[in-house]
Amino acid sequence: MNRTIHLKETFIRNIQDNMEYGNIEFILLDYGSRDDMYEWAQTALSSYIDAGLVSYYRTTTPLFFHMSHSKNMAFRLGSGDILCGIDADNYTGAGFAAYVNEQFNREEEIFIAPPRIATDRKWWDVQGRICVRKEDFHQLRGYDEKVVEYGFEDQDLKSRLEAIGRKRATIKEERFLHAITHDNSLRIADSLSGKSGKDLFMACIGEQMAEIIYLQENNIFEKFLVASDSLTDNDLKHSMLHPRKRETGLYHQDDQQLLLYRETGKPFQTLTYQTPDHLVSDNQHHFHRIKADLQRQNFLLKRAIYMGKRIFSDNKSKRSPVNESGFGEGIIYKNFGNTAIHLGAISALSENSTAW
Repeated sequence: MNRTIHLKETFIRNIQDNMEYGNIEFILLDYGSRDDMYEWAQTALSSYIDAGLVSYYRTTTPLFFHMSHSKNMAFRLGSGDILCGIDADNYTGAGFAAYVNEQFNREEEIFIAPPRIATDRKWWDVQGRICVRKEDFHQLRGYDEKVVEYGFEDQDLKSRLEAIGRKRATIKEERFLHAITHDNSLRIADSLSGKSGKDLFMACIGEQMAEIIYLQENNIFEKFLVASDSLTDNDLKHSMLHPRKRETGLYHQDDQQLLLYRETGKPFQTLTYQTPDHLVSDNQHHFHRIKADLQRQNFLLKRAIYMGKRIFSDNKSKRSPVNESGFGEGIIYKNFGNTAIHLGAISALSENSTAW
């Protein structure tokens, strides 16, 4: 969503770098973008669409970017035996399609994935590069749509692929692992938390620990215990806030107080406004509004990763059901046409289907 700035750099180059392979199809999903994706695609991709190399699909219903749902939609639209996810900011590298075909011809029961993220965050931007047999993707019912925002949707799918006996084939050639670098603001710009978040307040409770209250527009609050290595720095906007514990419920506020209630309706905490930007809790913790955009972005990204990791861990330990009622559903339009195509529910599990 709204990543045409990257597609203008990567998409046509990726087509040209793989045209020699021949039996290939490029799917571009416009997931409710409000930038110039439609106009750019209509102008820049028309010759590739006419040649049958590219299919452009758009859906206009999403109000925010749902990471797993958008990937499921795109994968469901692929007609080939092998499906490969390429993020908008990724370069495939010349000959990547031939490389993928060679790997699957060499060994059938595999999936292809990038190296694991290194300690210096190397390979961070290419983690969405997953190639999988279509039948395996549908057997696992795609990416888990409980993972709404950025983080761990790819790790979860890879873990479930390994659980059904598929072997990870790691991409080792760096020429296939390049991406446009960018800051974290784009990762959460169109996310649910970016759209529904109302306020953030933080109280430092030690040199490296803090509490954060995250208020959403729907009167839901989340309270996090977070760790950071820079809470005592003068420039707090650069602190990276790592959630450690989460509590949630409903809130009510007026000009004087912020009242937090557990999901059961039982009172949880009372905070009193000293100023519009300063609250004091009933246990005397001083909460100040987080105003710095960079710090807000850092926290919302870390929150998204924390939430995704919890789902990944549950799926791995409990084999929790995934997308039982369907995945990648919605209404789409193909190649600038006005005829609605319905991607309906795939709800009935076949004998060979696995919902975890």
